[in-house]
Amino acid sequence: MDEHMMRLGEGQTLRIVSSTPEALEVESIWTGSAKKPTRHFHPRQDERFEVRTGQLTVELNAEPPRVLRPGDTLDVPRGTVHRMWNTGPDRASALWRVTPGLRTEEMFRFIDQGMSPLRVATLLWTYRREFRLGLRR
Repeated sequence: MDEHMMRLGEGQTLRIVSSTPEALEVESIWTGSAKKPTRHFHPRQDERFEVRTGQLTVELNAEPPRVLRPGDTLDVPRGTVHRMWNTGPDRASALWRVTPGLRTEEMFRFIDQGMSPLRVATLLWTYRREFRLGLRR
């Protein structure tokens, strides 16, 4: 894997495009994965996705899943429970912007180092301003 690429989970990598406390912009790539990502939300951040290639399925709150294709954009307001994954036969990519950036780049670098039950607990506590499990639906 490219030294500038980080792995976020099974089937998802990203590359930092720009990072400031005001905004983080990354290019994310999803390959096919049998496992859907965890539902989660960001208590203090908004996200915007611009799909470049492939197709991504997204779930927002209790809405039915919908498919995004190249050229589609998606805004995810803070506090919105969501998850997104590749549902197409080919890899998918999107430009992803998080505002404000807060410590999200640091969190991604933490995740890239591998996850164990102890590291998951550390992630949930250390980055609670950036990431929470989406236990509500």
